Amino acid sequence: ELGVTISVEEVVETFSGHTFTLEFASKRLGTYLPPEFLENYRDRTFAAMEAELKPVQGVEIALDQITIPYCIASNGPHEKMRKTLGVTSLISRFEGRLFSSADVERGKPFPDLFLFAARHFAISPSVCLVIEDSPSGVAAARAAGMTVYGFSGTTAAQRLLEAGAHRVFCQMSELPSLVADLR
Repeated sequence: ELGVTISVEEVVETFSGHTFTLEFASKRLGTYLPPEFLENYRDRTFAAMEAELKPVQGVEIALDQITIPYCIASNGPHEKMRKTLGVTSLISRFEGRLFSSADVERGKPFPDLFLFAARHFAISPSVCLVIEDSPSGVAAARAAGMTVYGFSGTTAAQRLLEAGAHRVFCQMSELPSLVADLR
């Protein structure tokens, strides 16, 4: 609408594991954004989530089988996490265990967010397993000294491996056995 064109592939490449910023949008547009842009963007994004967002296939069954503590550590704001988890009916599985880059000084690819989550659980980063779907998240987990498995649901497995993932999997149904193998 404002004259900026971006492909789906570029969206995934640019924003997967990163936070959308007004600076990015202004730079692409070549001028300041209209004052109502951010509110309209959020409203439309949330409406699209309500209409189209579905949980990753097999994630509910996988979570049912995982017996160790788990959480979400996202570069997204709490409001967005609560919305996506609410729409997908997963919110009750993560209550009190949602960590956002807004909670720390630096988001991914820096380790701050993962280290913050580990401190919350009072466990050493060296015993943490991170499941990540973005190269910046893989880099953050590695920098935190954690084991990281890449989930290649939306990102090419090779990109996750190149970022440093210890292992890559493509189906959530694989996750419980991968977690069990670490014990």
